[in-house]
Amino acid sequence: MLQDEPLVYRAPRGRRPTARVAGGVLLLALALAGTRPHAAGGVEATRADGRQVKAVFLVNFLSFTEWPAAKLPAAPSRLVIAVLGDPAFAAVVEKSAAGRTVNRRPIVVEAVDTAEAAAGAHLVFIAGSQSHRLPTVLRALADASVLTVGDTDGFAQDGVAINLYTFDNRVRIEVNSTAAARAGVHLSASLLRLARIVE
Repeated sequence: MLQDEPLVYRAPRGRRPTARVAGGVLLLALALAGTRPHAAGGVEATRADGRQVKAVFLVNFLSFTEWPAAKLPAAPSRLVIAVLGDPAFAAVVEKSAAGRTVNRRPIVVEAVDTAEAAAGAHLVFIAGSQSHRLPTVLRALADASVLTVGDTDGFAQDGVAINLYTFDNRVRIEVNSTAAARAGVHLSASLLRLARIVE
């Protein structure tokens, strides 16, 4: 069942978000605004902008996720984003992550060719090129306590925790909360309010 997509983040009554969380929600909300075609840029510019927006999402998801203690040693240990099957996108994500930290942890981006190579990461982006072997990829990551993210139709329904999709020229989020829980990662309520939930 799909829930309606909330477009505005509202803090719970009686509570105000911290500056860090509020700032992260703002960045996600701005990313949700997406980009529309530029008169001079056309379709190619929009596609490039979309990849940059998705890269921003990946980096900011780190601020809205909690991992088991065994997966996240004390700071300043690294937070690793692995991009499986799309080295060009890994380069885009690396630019977005440059100089960023989450709770004093630097962010490292790796391009990987196999799910086994991604198992040590905290967030694994699974490219559409892996759709034919998605069940195998997810099985390989099942015990790795990683947040899986994709941008391919049907990925959330097939067990990827977060899927990015485009609607009305905007990048949006859908979350398979069961898949996230099964992986042992906890997604913040602030993130879930901006997502369509797939059950």
